[in-house]
Amino acid sequence: MKKIVTLTFFIISFSIFAQQKLKVKVVNEKDPICGMNTAQFLTDTAIYQKKIYGFCSKSCKVEFKKNPKKYMKKK
Repeated sequence: MKKIVTLTFFIISFSIFAQQKLKVKVVNEKDPICGMNTAQFLTDTAIYQKKIYGFCSKSCKVEFKKNPKKYMKKK
C-alpha cells in the first residue's frame, strides 16, 4: 500500500511539474518560429541582443538560435 501511495504522489507531482509554464517577462507576444502565443504556451527562452525572447518549445528555440536575424526581420 505504501508503494502505491508513493508512486501516485510521484506521478501527480511529475504531471503538475510538466504542465507548469515559465513565468518570465519576454519581449515577444508570439513565438517567432511558429507564431504561437507566448503568454499561453511559454516553455523556453533565449537572450538575443540583451532581450529575452519566449518560445513555445525547445525545438522553436533551437531553430531561432541557428539564425536569429532571419526571425527578427519578420517583426
